[in-house]
Amino acid sequence: MTATGKTEIEPVEKSIIVNRDAETAFRFYTRHLDIWWPKESHSLGADRDGVTPACVGMEEGVGGWLYEESADGTRRSWGKVRVWEPGRRLVHSWQFDKPDEQATEVEVVFTDLGNGQTRIDLTHRGWENDPDGEKLRGGYQSGWDPVLAGLEVRCNQFRE
Repeated sequence: MTATGKTEIEPVEKSIIVNRDAETAFRFYTRHLDIWWPKESHSLGADRDGVTPACVGMEEGVGGWLYEESADGTRRSWGKVRVWEPGRRLVHSWQFDKPDEQATEVEVVFTDLGNGQTRIDLTHRGWENDPDGEKLRGGYQSGWDPVLAGLEVRCNQFRE
């Protein structure tokens, strides 16, 4: 049970290893969302309107927004940054255009493994906040796989 008396729904947990140090991996994850995020299949525009957004992005620092922007400049909120620890950890709400009280939370931890490698651990929790939480969790259990696969490939290829 949660503090609000709701039954807790198990988080989604995923991990990948990239061939970058933790600082670079964090910077790539946060500054280059538009390069690695599969917006053609994982966006509000694609999901609801059948139109791929022009770009997706993340504003740096606590309070920064995660968003997608359509060709006409309309922004849709994905969430808001709650914790910003460069090279170590990022936590943000995940709302995907839903009210604040239905937000879930994504935590991304960057662990430097040495030899230029970093393990990226993603935990998506708080499903009980959404009335459709159990169903949503099932979709995200498999939905994060292509997202993180794209991150792994593009992070390993990227040259600053």
